[in-house]
Amino acid sequence: MSLYTSASGREVNHASSSSLDTFRLCRRKFKLSKIDGWREKAKKASLEFGKCIESAIQYYHTNGLKPGDATEEFKRLWLKWAEIPDLVFTDQEGCWKDLYTMGSEMTRLYEIRLPELPIKNPKWQLEFRKSLWPGSEMQELEFLGYIDLLSTLDDGTRIIVDIKTAKSALDVTPNMLSMDGQLRKYAWVSGIPNVGFLNFVKARPDDFKKGYTVTLLNDFGDWRAGEQKIVVSVVEAKEEDKSVFLNIADPETVRLMDEELDAISGKGSKERKDAVYQTYASRGLVSTVPREYVTKTKLQYIQTVIPTEELSEIGQAIGTYVYAIKESGRTGSWPQDGGVRFPNAVCGWCSFRGICLKNNALRDEILVQLKPTAKETDWLEELEEME
Repeated sequence: MSLYTSASGREVNHASSSSLDTFRLCRRKFKLSKIDGWREKAKKASLEFGKCIESAIQYYHTNGLKPGDATEEFKRLWLKWAEIPDLVFTDQEGCWKDLYTMGSEMTRLYEIRLPELPIKNPKWQLEFRKSLWPGSEMQELEFLGYIDLLSTLDDGTRIIVDIKTAKSALDVTPNMLSMDGQLRKYAWVSGIPNVGFLNFVKARPDDFKKGYTVTLLNDFGDWRAGEQKIVVSVVEAKEEDKSVFLNIADPETVRLMDEELDAISGKGSKERKDAVYQTYASRGLVSTVPREYVTKTKLQYIQTVIPTEELSEIGQAIGTYVYAIKESGRTGSWPQDGGVRFPNAVCGWCSFRGICLKNNALRDEILVQLKPTAKETDWLEELEEME
């Protein structure tokens, strides 16, 4: 029994987290992408960048944790995308060169932070399958979870870690992560309640300003690589070599400095403020470092436990949506479920909106419909397996 026939002509009997999210968002979008084969023309840099980061980390572990290997492997992989003309970058990503710097800094930061991360005896790119209705006529219908990383905690229990490259940090409110839909599905399909995210947060490598939080990539004096500091000021680049230096300090030092500076006003305030700064600098509390010594990117690790008593209802929710997909295929009903106003304002940015608007020019500007030809089938199936 199959769930649907994919755009590549393959009978699909499983659902993944991303395919269920697409169906929940809009059933019509699910059909257009999964069954009819519509895809965005643009190749997003974020997707390829994320794969390079993950591959570099995996290489670092499988090659014996040799210092610098993660960064060198990332550079090697990302260089392959240097001359791709249709790669699309967000404003935060900037350009290929910016991501080259970000990825180099992220992988360096990973090597620095690894000893404190619960990543032991890692197993990579695992696949978990689970029947939704075992013992019934629909027992062949499954949920499939592609796991980035399976690690072992100090007490011997296992933990599933999903690797992300994101534009912003995750919410660290206690237990908030236990409500993440993807992690909940992974806990159900694997039977492993310990889950977490390894989140690499992007930040353009230029435009440093006072108040920015940075992380040291090298030891400097009494400071150790991996420590976070605050930018106090930016030293102008030297014309002859374009080098940039940053004055940085511990967060507590910055707080005390700001309190003193805020209390200064009136005539001669500039001179008195300069004196405060010089006093802190003379004590070694403010240091000048080359820009290459720090990064604005962040490495965030958060883990949680999905309550055991909730696993059953997670499975029921998955089954509800999978059954709905099966019924939509049986009846041929794939209605548009989006909207244009809060809280469901998704149609305005949806790449499939040209089809719904019957605007063929807009459709063809954004999308291309792939057919299961010998040339395209492998690529279509690769996209489906990535879900």
